[in-house]
Amino acid sequence: MSQMKVRAANVELGGDRAAIIVPLMGKNASELAQEARAVAGSGADLVEWWVDHLSDIANPVIAGCAQVLRREVDLPILATFRTEEQGGHGAVADYERVALALLEVEAADLLNVECGLAQRRRVALSAFDAGVPVVLSNHDFGAMPGADEVVTSLRQMQGELLEWFEQFLDEADKDAVVRTSGAGLLKVAYMPGSVMDSLRLAACARHFVDTFARVLLIAVSMGEPGKFTRAYAAKFGSVATFSSLGEVSTPGQIGLDALVAFDKATGCLDVE
Repeated sequence: MSQMKVRAANVELGGDRAAIIVPLMGKNASELAQEARAVAGSGADLVEWWVDHLSDIANPVIAGCAQVLRREVDLPILATFRTEEQGGHGAVADYERVALALLEVEAADLLNVECGLAQRRRVALSAFDAGVPVVLSNHDFGAMPGADEVVTSLRQMQGELLEWFEQFLDEADKDAVVRTSGAGLLKVAYMPGSVMDSLRLAACARHFVDTFARVLLIAVSMGEPGKFTRAYAAKFGSVATFSSLGEVSTPGQIGLDALVAFDKATGCLDVE
């Protein structure tokens, strides 16, 4: 299937190698600056700023932290305000305000938009208007669904994202930035009960990408049984994987040094 490419600043997703994304989870500007400096030269391709980890999420604080990150890290930023429903610390009531604050201060090269939130369409359209592709995401810490349900869910998410994007393009200026950066991508993460659950997710992701995908995908299985889906993300159709420099943001993440070394030895993040 023909898929849209996605550009986040100077990084293009959907090429011949899966990108490595590492989390930044500092509670304030000082902690974020320390984490950001550690990323320099680490082998990461993007960073994910978990805004919901801030001890204060007032708009001026967000703006100040964004300025610090832009100064300290020369990598594209995936900005994420994860709600409690999706395994984070944020409140749904704060979601749209925080997302708009991030866009206003140009803190995001990609913006995480949670599947299922009532505000998701408005936030996505605001991101497109700011020239920012979105990551439409869904996390399930309960159980791994059946194969048909996984593929159906991915197709529904893709349908929403493309509908929003096409609506935006119909009304946007011909030189709108997002016309070249792309709509964005899908991200799904499930908590498996076994390695077989993780294998099923990997097979579903590969099937979706080969058969239905018109947008890019990241699909990971969490916890110990899912580690191989992170290491071999590209082989299963994912355009990126998540690693960690220190504290993990999600169960099952592989340390960055270990992942980079393994990729160097095996080419595990190469698409072919």
